[in-house]
This record gives sequence, structure tokens and C-alpha cells, in this order.
Amino acid sequence: MNFPPMVMRLKIKRQRRGVNLWLPLFIIVPITGTVVAALFIVLLPLLLIVAIIRWRLNWWRPFLVFPAVLTLLSASRGLEVDINQSQEKIYIAFK
Repeated sequence: MNFPPMVMRLKIKRQRRGVNLWLPLFIIVPITGTVVAALFIVLLPLLLIVAIIRWRLNWWRPFLVFPAVLTLLSASRGLEVDINQSQEKIYIAFK
């Protein structure tokens, strides 16, 4: 099983100053998931009305996006992006 990344490292360097951030995704993802779940509960009546109206028009097809997004996030573990320009450097790594 392929697990999603736990930490994202963001490093930005300019001529004199730089920023080096370690973002713990194992904390950020559950918080955003809770917010999304709360929004889903609030919007559930509207979603049910739309589902009833579009019953014969394959209303369930947009929900096929969720497994694809989860697969994409799980596959991003080990991804490193390194951008070097003349005066700025940006490095992003998912660990």
C-alpha cells in the first residue's frame, strides 16, 4: 500500500534572505478533512436535491474524482521540485 507523504519541505532563497519551512502534512490534512466534512454535512440537503433531479443523468460520475485524487496524493511521496533562477531558488520536497 502506498501511503501519502507526511512532511512537505519548502525552501525559498533570495539574494539575502531565505525561508525554510517544514510543514507537517499529517497535522494539516486531518484539519482540512474536518473542514471539508463539515461543509459536506451542511451542503448535503442541496446535494440530495441535485441527485434526485439528475438521477437518470449519471449523477454519480463526479464522485469518481475522489479515488483519483487520493491516488495522486499517495503517489506524490518522494517528489522533489528544484527551481533555480539567477537570483531565486525554490525547493519543494514531499517526504
